[in-house]
Amino acid sequence: MLATPFLTKLDERAAIKGSRDPLGVQQIWTRLGRQVIGNLTTVSNSVRDFTVLLLGYYFVELVAEEAGPDADLATFLKWEQLAAYARAAVNGERGFRGTERVHQRVGDGGRVRLGTDREAQILSNQKIYGLWGLFTVPAKASGLLAGDPVRLTAAARDLVEDVYLPLLKEAGQGDGRAIVERLRPPAYSLDLSARSKDRPVLEAVGKLIKRLPPKAKAVYREHLLFGAENPDETGRHGRQRIFAELLIESLDIKDWQLSPLALWSLAKSARRHGERGEEVAYHLQRICTAERLLAPAVALFEYALGCDGQRPKDIAASVKQQWGTALRVTLDLGAIEELESALDSPKEDPDARPRWVNLARALHAARYEEALDLLLLQNTSVMKSRAAAAPWAAVREGKLQVQFRDEDRLNLPEQSELQEYWLHAYFIESLRSVAHTLRGEP
Repeated sequence: MLATPFLTKLDERAAIKGSRDPLGVQQIWTRLGRQVIGNLTTVSNSVRDFTVLLLGYYFVELVAEEAGPDADLATFLKWEQLAAYARAAVNGERGFRGTERVHQRVGDGGRVRLGTDREAQILSNQKIYGLWGLFTVPAKASGLLAGDPVRLTAAARDLVEDVYLPLLKEAGQGDGRAIVERLRPPAYSLDLSARSKDRPVLEAVGKLIKRLPPKAKAVYREHLLFGAENPDETGRHGRQRIFAELLIESLDIKDWQLSPLALWSLAKSARRHGERGEEVAYHLQRICTAERLLAPAVALFEYALGCDGQRPKDIAASVKQQWGTALRVTLDLGAIEELESALDSPKEDPDARPRWVNLARALHAARYEEALDLLLLQNTSVMKSRAAAAPWAAVREGKLQVQFRDEDRLNLPEQSELQEYWLHAYFIESLRSVAHTLRGEP
């Protein structure tokens, strides 16, 4: 029986792209991406969300002075809810986490409840899919949060106290005590109506989140864009600064998109920056080499998942009809062999590295039946490493039998698309999104 895993559509931003990852490619592209971007993740791409996060931890600390650190999570969840209602009701903002539920409740008017129970939360699991779960670690890696219990670093505290608290005072909310009063109790009934006692607080919070003063831009530039927390012996901090500056230059290129050609161009530009720039170029080239293997491999596997009941040689023939020998142009076998040490996914399988290299050779030679066999072995290995019950597909009695498939599977790219075909994040778009915002663009 064919099963299709899916996420309940409560909020499309709750889904983390690539979380199922049947071939284990996320380990590979994450390792390569971390060589040039040490702090951000695929979802921590909003400067405004980092502002909400830091303000939340500031109010958490104020509540903890009276209630103790055991209330930290509850306080933060209620703050995130309050901020979300301000973003929707005051700013008319969309796109933040929980936006669907929040806008529906705002549209209903009247009162909403701040709390930790299921009905009050703005996501199916706000702790995991909200800012607490998805932005805390990137903020630590950026030098904005630290410690146990987690608290603002000196740089983040200066940002909140020197920039955002004066803005709160300017909006008539003093030192934020009115906000703390709404976060302290286990639950609070928040009145969204225009003449309520809660409305001035909502409007102040909305303005606070919407503003990005020059000093805030400077702090975020150093910590989010340049990854200030990691000036370690690997030199990654210096590499990220160079790469970020190159991405800033790319903001002026109309219709720029992440592709092998775009990254090769950035690598070429990186060499102008001396020895550290050469390092950046080296790692960008490795990313390109990996993606030109990983992207078609994932596309081929997902295509096969739509071929339940077909013979492998027939699947291979249809792929060859569409792709021909195009991958001979895009796959650099020598570079892939040099990259082999990064292809150890899953780590528990000593055959993973040579399997990826052999897959590259099979694709390069247009031996698509052999490539499909290697992809099925890879999926079996990945599922075994996760203690999963069974692989997603296997050949039985000469035919492919598919057990699971992604609901939103990829179409097989056209031959003409393979030259610039790109699927995986490497955290590059997140860094570029931060660069956009800090330059004053949405």
